Amino acid sequence: MKARDIVDFAKDEGLFSDKLSGKTPHQTMKAKISVDIRQKGGDSRFIRTAPGTFFLRDLLADPSHVYEAIPQTRPGAGERILALQSSVLDRFGRFQGITRAWRKFLTTTVTDKTSRSLPRLDAEQTEEWKQLLTYIIVTRGDQILCFRRGSFNRVEDYLRGSLCIGFGGHVSEADRTLYTQNDYREIVLGNAVRELFEELTLPPADKRRLSSGEGLQIVGLLNDDSSPTGRKHLAVLLKYEVCGVPEWERPQRGEKSITQLEWLNMNSFDRDLRDFEYWSQLCLAEFFEDAIRTRPSYVIRRHAPFHRPHILCIVGGIGSGKSAATKLLTDHFNYTEINSGRVLADLLTLPPVPTTNREEFQKHAWRFIKRSSGPTKLARALLRHAKVSAPPVLIDGIRQRATLDELRRLATPTKVAVLYVHTPPHVAYKFYSDRNQGGLGLAEFLRLCEAPVEADVRKMIAAADVVLYNWTGKLKYEEAVRSLMAEVVG
Repeated sequence: MKARDIVDFAKDEGLFSDKLSGKTPHQTMKAKISVDIRQKGGDSRFIRTAPGTFFLRDLLADPSHVYEAIPQTRPGAGERILALQSSVLDRFGRFQGITRAWRKFLTTTVTDKTSRSLPRLDAEQTEEWKQLLTYIIVTRGDQILCFRRGSFNRVEDYLRGSLCIGFGGHVSEADRTLYTQNDYREIVLGNAVRELFEELTLPPADKRRLSSGEGLQIVGLLNDDSSPTGRKHLAVLLKYEVCGVPEWERPQRGEKSITQLEWLNMNSFDRDLRDFEYWSQLCLAEFFEDAIRTRPSYVIRRHAPFHRPHILCIVGGIGSGKSAATKLLTDHFNYTEINSGRVLADLLTLPPVPTTNREEFQKHAWRFIKRSSGPTKLARALLRHAKVSAPPVLIDGIRQRATLDELRRLATPTKVAVLYVHTPPHVAYKFYSDRNQGGLGLAEFLRLCEAPVEADVRKMIAAADVVLYNWTGKLKYEEAVRSLMAEVVG
């Protein structure tokens, strides 16, 4: 595969951060693999089969296909960053999202044996350590500074968002000096100052103010265990109130990855949360709750499938609110529900969830659906139920794109419309816990969400005719579904 193909695949699989800032991540991927091959030689898991083309060494049948690249100058030593043992979060109470109870945690972790200086490349290879970051919200009265991070042009990036309100980066070993090593505030604030100096062109007044530690305060911690990248990072959240000088009327970037800087007025906030990357969504909902629109919202990509006889598929992750939407559509819009989980349970000759433990059911479902005939068998079974049900028909819970594609093919000329429900992980966990009266920890919930049989769900937004964003769980959810259906059905 070419480096660009590897990056595209990794994006689809959710293996990259949703905060990518570079415009050429494929070049970074190419460089990293090249360094691995050069440093490890025959022990590297990668090989070249042509210029710029890579393969896995264990899968290469013919050694003559190896391509030897011309050696280049060896790079210098990598950055060393400050990391905390991930298990320390369990001691203090693991959380998903933001907590304002930061003082005791930082006091007892940043300067003790639970923290360590690690090469950044090594830290990226394990989830045993949380890389410490700063994430700084820059304010000016009732305004917050916003920028656009990266440029996305893929349908799957509908969920990523590209607007960001957080500046900052890794806390490095350089931030823990002889004079600051026993003071977590000096380490964190020193890093935040350095990051602001690098990412923004600061007026002289702000440089002086930051250098003396004025205007910068710690406001919380952000932990995101919902993705492989998130599980490797922990962010210290800070706010910086800028000086009231004219230069801030037109803020200037310091790094090329910071683009389209602008002030957002929180007294008349006119953006939607879906425009922002996940960490910014969390910060907006936590610190500016009164200003933002947290009600569920939606995007209609195609009206046509709803304007003729159709089968409606409700798609989304565990705890997203599919069941609530399904109940509303069956109670008030005359849809007849077909639950794909129950249909699959019949094919598996197993009782459905919750009679069968969800984790156990997922294992059986995955073994079934990954067979070449699995998606077709499930699609045929769903259509058999649809043919004997009163129209319009709603299918709740399809989890693989292959099943959806087969359903569309076999249902012709009947159209299959897709409504994708997107819910942030912390809201999904609360929604799921409320519906199931608790009893499931965050780690267990996230493990269910990451089961192989669930891996395709996030990609199915590419097939969606409508995307419903559920930011708040049950609050105003019914209103959003009613408004959506009125618009697409009439």
